[in-house]
Amino acid sequence: MPMTSKERLLTALARGVPDRLPVTTHHLMRYFLDTYMGGMGEQAFFDHFGLDAITWVVPHRPSTEQGEFFDPHHTTPGFLESRRIASADWRVESEDVPHPRYATTRYRFVTPKGQLTMMVQSNEHTTWVSEHLIKEKHDIDLIGEFVTAPKSDVEAVNRAAEAFGARGLVRGHICCFDIFGQPGTWQDACCLVGTQRMIMETFDDPAWVHTLLKILHRRKRIFVQSLKGARYDLLELGGGDASTT
Repeated sequence: MPMTSKERLLTALARGVPDRLPVTTHHLMRYFLDTYMGGMGEQAFFDHFGLDAITWVVPHRPSTEQGEFFDPHHTTPGFLESRRIASADWRVESEDVPHPRYATTRYRFVTPKGQLTMMVQSNEHTTWVSEHLIKEKHDIDLIGEFVTAPKSDVEAVNRAAEAFGARGLVRGHICCFDIFGQPGTWQDACCLVGTQRMIMETFDDPAWVHTLLKILHRRKRIFVQSLKGARYDLLELGGGDASTT
């Protein structure tokens, strides 16, 4: 009897011998599905090509006892996003910025002791950072004191896993920084500071680099500790530091 896609992929991940070579994708780009597949959905794509399926599930929840809540301005998460977690001390505001070529948005992180700003741009293919959030070294102090720490919505993950069944892998990732980040601690830092500057700072000011990494790691550790009971098959930790662009 042939394996299900879930069995096949899990066997391969455990370094076993599946009934055949599993074939799947890392992610599916909306541009490709809309442009070349007639607007096809993700699961229809796997069926169309006979691939082993994956579903990406990344629901977050706030800690209401810590004064956290879902950001009321972030109601439609984008590609691989989760609902943003806000608090009275950590709010994200946005405004569109005119640009002749790219959709451009400025984000403002508002805390009781100051604000941080960044800009992202998008085209039909992808999104990238055009202005990094961390500009001065003391900016990380605001993040360290006020940033929220999302937790996994385990019940939502398990509902999705139950619905997906043996169809394939249930996949998620460790929480990223708000607006633009990656699952790994170093990769998250590069998205906030810039890769070249981060590399140089490891030589010029390693203590500052370690402080930033500890701040980001603490946030991710809280998320990981909230995963108990979540029926994930695979969790991504790392990332290519915005390698899509």
